[in-house]
Amino acid sequence: MSETNQKRGLNRKIFNRIWQGWVRRYRGQLAGTVVLMAFVAATAAAYPLLTKYIFNALADGRAGEVILYAPPIIILLALLKGGALFAQTVQVNKLALRVTTDLQKDMAKSLIEADLSVVTREPAGTFMSRIMNDLNLVREAFVRLANNLVRDALTVIVLIGAMIYLDWLMTLIVMAVYPIAIQPIIRIGNRQRKASGNLQSHMEGVTSLLAETLQGVRMVKAYQMENAEIKRTSVAFDGLFARLVALLTGRAMIDPILEVIGGLAVGGVVALAGWRVANGDMQVGDVIAFITTLIMLVQPVRGIGTLNAVTQEALAAAERILSLLDIPKLITDAPNAKTIQAGKGDKGVISFDKVDFTYGKETALRDVSFTASAGQTVALVGPSGAGKTTIINLLPRFYDVSAGVITVNGQDIRNLTLESLRANIALVSQEAVLFEDTVAANIAFGRPDATDEDIIIAAKDAAAHDFIMALPDAYQTQVGAMGNRLSGGQRQRISIARAMLKDAPILLLDEATAALDAASEKQVQTALERLQKGRTTLVVAHRLATVRNADMILVMEDGGITETGTHDDLIAKDGLYARLCALQFFSDK
Repeated sequence: MSETNQKRGLNRKIFNRIWQGWVRRYRGQLAGTVVLMAFVAATAAAYPLLTKYIFNALADGRAGEVILYAPPIIILLALLKGGALFAQTVQVNKLALRVTTDLQKDMAKSLIEADLSVVTREPAGTFMSRIMNDLNLVREAFVRLANNLVRDALTVIVLIGAMIYLDWLMTLIVMAVYPIAIQPIIRIGNRQRKASGNLQSHMEGVTSLLAETLQGVRMVKAYQMENAEIKRTSVAFDGLFARLVALLTGRAMIDPILEVIGGLAVGGVVALAGWRVANGDMQVGDVIAFITTLIMLVQPVRGIGTLNAVTQEALAAAERILSLLDIPKLITDAPNAKTIQAGKGDKGVISFDKVDFTYGKETALRDVSFTASAGQTVALVGPSGAGKTTIINLLPRFYDVSAGVITVNGQDIRNLTLESLRANIALVSQEAVLFEDTVAANIAFGRPDATDEDIIIAAKDAAAHDFIMALPDAYQTQVGAMGNRLSGGQRQRISIARAMLKDAPILLLDEATAALDAASEKQVQTALERLQKGRTTLVVAHRLATVRNADMILVMEDGGITETGTHDDLIAKDGLYARLCALQFFSDK
């Protein structure tokens, strides 16, 4: 199969998916829009025919008849065409916005439901660019396709019909000239598609760079790297400028081609018309009407001519959009997956049996085995990169094991429904994630049906109630984007309150107290100890003083467990754990 045929096949596939998935449901509104477009196109033919009548009537001495009938007819036509054009423009844009909004919703849904490995492997700016910038190209193309492919095509058909009615011979000249432009326009469109793809890819990088720079502005200022970041963003914007110029240059080539072709057509028509009028074969009114029709034909032909370039740019964007929507989900419910079956007192027995995990080519865990009984607190300690957080990520199935088995209450977690598994787990991570909403809504994030009393109790247990009450609107205070109106310690305590409110039998604490001051940490540790009774807790901690009372401590290094025991046992062994304690000026006293 040739490259051209492959492209055509891909284009048909993209068009079919967009039609079936997002446009077809609005075919009623689309049909109404087409009717309006047909009416607008029909009115276009009335003007040259009316021009013929006016000038021929004037030539025949019927000026009174023209004065009586022509003005009201022209005004009525203008009113009808203007009204139809307004309704059609609003309807087309509304329909384009509806379709692209549906696409944006589906893209956001796809990303939210995607595996964690998919979402974290690309900068957030990459996905934002596709949802916003690529969709803008598709929306523009939708509007242009509706206007140019339908309305302008109908207008061209109607005007050519009028030209044939006026003079078939001159119409043949016009019809012979315009097809000359087809091949150059197609070649330009193909180049535009490639250029558009390059532009959108670069725009993803620019969006990610800006997000990265603004998020890291504190470090930029602290290390006096403003000039370096200004240079980096300037280079990125220069690259964007170059790609935009190349894209716009391609678009700019189409109108001159059509202008030259139009000039050839008009020149040929004027020459032939002058010869025929001189020979008495045509009236002046007929010539004026034909030239008027030809001039009116120029605008819709240009619209159709530039449509290929816009469509090719949109196809490149649509291909990227569909690739995002087609991201496969690897973490899914197994056939006949079950819910966790156990009484509340028995919930939370966790077992890792010879678990390996490889991310790409990097081995993060190797031969990890341990069991946490219901109600036990198990601490995971060790140097950075030892695999502690990986264990936390595997239990809720953010990732699946490469080898071995993880069970909860004796059931392989891969045979449990994700909803059931994650409903039994509460997570507090090192990075306190808050959403742009109220304090109360953020605490109730995992339990939206919680009462105000439940929220307040959870906040008190997390040592958050006092500072929340000092906020301008207490629990109804807006926390800002990512909680940026609160301090790090305040954000972390709200995150802990959220986990407490969920009241799950399994708690995952990934450096949960790292952002707290000493007084707040003591309060939260006391609250967590109360909460942990009858529940299983996995704690990742670098501050070993926070886990000395754990029922079991797993010391990890290079993806494996090197030591196991209580604090006293491990101090007595004088191994890695004892050395880590010594480094933190922490002893068993």
